Amino acid sequence: MKLKLTLTISSLLFIGMLLINFVLLFLWKHDALQSKAEHDQAVLAHIQSLLGREKETAKGAVVQEFVFSDFYPSSENGRFFVLLEAEKQAGQGKEKKIPANGNDAISALLASAAVEARSTGAPVSRTAASFSYGLFCNDLLVNARPVKKQGAIVGAVAVVRSLDSLSQTLWEAEKTVLVYLLLNVLVLGAVGFFRMAGLVIRPVERLVALANQYSNYDPFRFATEDSGGEFGKLSNSLNSMLVRIDEDRQTLEHTVTALEVANQTLKKQQREMVRAEKLASVGRMAAGLAHEIGNPLSVVQGYLGILLGSKGQSEEHKDFLRRSELEVQRIDKLIRQLLDFSRAAKGNPTIFSLHELLHSVLEMVTMQTAFRDIRIEVDFAAEEDRVYADCEQMRQVLVNCLLNSADAIHMTEKKDEGGRRDGRVSVVTALQCLLANDLGGEDSRQLLLSIRDNGMGIAAEDLPVVFDPFYTTKEPGKGTGLGLSVSRSLVEAAGGTMELQAVLGQGSSMVITLPLASSNDMELSGQ
Repeated sequence: MKLKLTLTISSLLFIGMLLINFVLLFLWKHDALQSKAEHDQAVLAHIQSLLGREKETAKGAVVQEFVFSDFYPSSENGRFFVLLEAEKQAGQGKEKKIPANGNDAISALLASAAVEARSTGAPVSRTAASFSYGLFCNDLLVNARPVKKQGAIVGAVAVVRSLDSLSQTLWEAEKTVLVYLLLNVLVLGAVGFFRMAGLVIRPVERLVALANQYSNYDPFRFATEDSGGEFGKLSNSLNSMLVRIDEDRQTLEHTVTALEVANQTLKKQQREMVRAEKLASVGRMAAGLAHEIGNPLSVVQGYLGILLGSKGQSEEHKDFLRRSELEVQRIDKLIRQLLDFSRAAKGNPTIFSLHELLHSVLEMVTMQTAFRDIRIEVDFAAEEDRVYADCEQMRQVLVNCLLNSADAIHMTEKKDEGGRRDGRVSVVTALQCLLANDLGGEDSRQLLLSIRDNGMGIAAEDLPVVFDPFYTTKEPGKGTGLGLSVSRSLVEAAGGTMELQAVLGQGSSMVITLPLASSNDMELSGQ
């Protein structure tokens, strides 16, 4: 850019000065020609006075020789021409000839000028080409003046002179002017370049550098000292553009975030729809199976009771009957779970303290052998713990989650320094605030419950299906795979959520959220 700007400034200066030089050269030549024409007219006036004093010959013709060098310096070339009434014309006194092959043409020019002066009675002055070099160049000056005797025009006298000396003088002066012109172009070009660099190039380079360094929002990134000039206006426009770009960027970020949330919500809803359809199908099948199996099972259970109460049975037979009755009871429990799963979980919701329920459940489970070598850590950080749900259903959910944690710990081989099983279960509560955008309404708070263990965990590929019916990681006969499905249904019926977070070999965490009891819930429960 700098080179182009320098060449542009220099070219414009050179062309401008060259045009001015042409104009000045034309004016100089015009003034010089006018001066020489006035000199020629003065010489012709002198010759006219000489011719006026001549005496007439017998034939009426006037004969006079006029030498060009008598009136002009030796450096000048030219000739005179005299035209009188006697129709005798003389062209004498040529000490230096005009260039060869030009005599006829020059004589014609002289004759034409003399005839015009005699016919008009006024002086004639013109320039013409010599035709000596085959180029059209006005390098001859022709002047003519009428000759009068006793007030009457009796002829005319003309002179032609070469302008080579004038052209040579102008050319010598022109060479000096050209050198001065080049020096002016260099000096003025350098001055103009540095001035333009200060006014244009450096501000533009600064703006480009600032634009390249732009990373964060800065409303005065392009601030300049010259706030009133064109670059100041440009800086203000760029700053305004940055403000608009930042606003558009923030709007775009919000839009992208909203789209991501909407996409996640759609995917979640899609999974929920698939799961709901799957649960509905399993529920219908479970209800049918429970009904078909329940009736014969009741008959079998009744016969086993009769056999156990009859006399004459050996102890070995009674042991077999008791074992059979336990297995039948286990089948009956499974059928009841199927029926619970297939029914809509309505329950009897009331307002209760979740912390109190947790204390009650923890006291109950710690007395079981499954928690013998397991430490339970409690941190009830939630300031409010009153929720609106079915208390017994929530008890069932908590017991199921704690027993699952104990089973997961027993499936690992972690032991402390004393060789005892190093099992830990932590129960933590906290308050969680949901914004209006998350719920589509007003801001609300939820109670968050986390039950974490250091058991074997669950593989990442199994997490999406842990809440599916009949899915279990326990050994055959030790789990039905319905506990988490039923628990999640109960939590969702209470308006909450249930999510499992686990890493294989690092334990798992069951996260349950329940909405805090509101004033409307209190009215519904009569409290």
